[in-house]
Amino acid sequence: MKSPTEALRGLFSRKNSRPSESMIAPAERLALPALLLHAEKIAASLQVGTHGRRRAGNGEDFWQFRPYNAGEPATSIDWRQSARSPIDNTFWVRERERENAQSLLIWCDPSPSMDWRSAPTLPTKLERAQLCTLALAGAALRGGEKAGLLTGPEAGRTFAGRQVLGRLGEALLHSSPDELELPPLDGIPPQTDLVLISDFLWEEDRIDAVLKHCANRPVRTHLLCILDPGERSLDQKGRIRFSGLEGGVLTLPAVESLGPAYEQAMSAHLAALQGSAGRLHADCVMHDTSQDPLPALLALHLAMGGGR
Repeated sequence: MKSPTEALRGLFSRKNSRPSESMIAPAERLALPALLLHAEKIAASLQVGTHGRRRAGNGEDFWQFRPYNAGEPATSIDWRQSARSPIDNTFWVRERERENAQSLLIWCDPSPSMDWRSAPTLPTKLERAQLCTLALAGAALRGGEKAGLLTGPEAGRTFAGRQVLGRLGEALLHSSPDELELPPLDGIPPQTDLVLISDFLWEEDRIDAVLKHCANRPVRTHLLCILDPGERSLDQKGRIRFSGLEGGVLTLPAVESLGPAYEQAMSAHLAALQGSAGRLHADCVMHDTSQDPLPALLALHLAMGGGR
């Protein structure tokens, strides 16, 4: 017979929980315009900016002045700086910093068990994951970067320009629940930022396999772990029958007596997730759906910016 800890570990490793109050498709519950508007507001707060390469190029930021070379177009001369020059008959060219467009690819877990919340006042994990996905993509697009999804009809493609966020939103809301596995990462440009958004209530072997798959590709991997507060602690009482959104049923008597074992098992699971991420050079940011998503997204954005 399994111990309480083993039973509870099996409970959340299979991502079982109480049934969702509504099985309506997320696209019907949350209209795309409202989702995009909220995502744009968050994206504006992330201050992605540009990523200078410290080389001359076609960027917007000033880098240095250099002497004019014969044969260059006269329009490249900075006449104001040349007039100020203490060196007679020397013309100066204003050089700007080169910017290489970075790429961002996001995998937003579409599995049915993400479509759950512990209270009607909370968003489902899937709704919050979709919001975070579009906020990160919107921030990248604002910064002149390319962004794309790893689910949906255009999985693996990246796009540039702020106007494509709506296109990404449509693709995100129509991602298939069958796209449960991370697709092959072949052909992804080097130094791409790869963000995986899920509750990561997976078996530890699967977590390690996914992270090793990413570590063997020229990408920088970042995890955003989204959990409902009802999953962090077991605060129910009495005999409860848990039905999994992805199958499986577990009936537990005197649930209140299992609280400490559950919290210990959950803490161990999250520690293992963060440990695996650290060993395989991935960042891991935690987020609770009862909290504002901006702090978690800022932490994630800082982790992405630090690698550039």
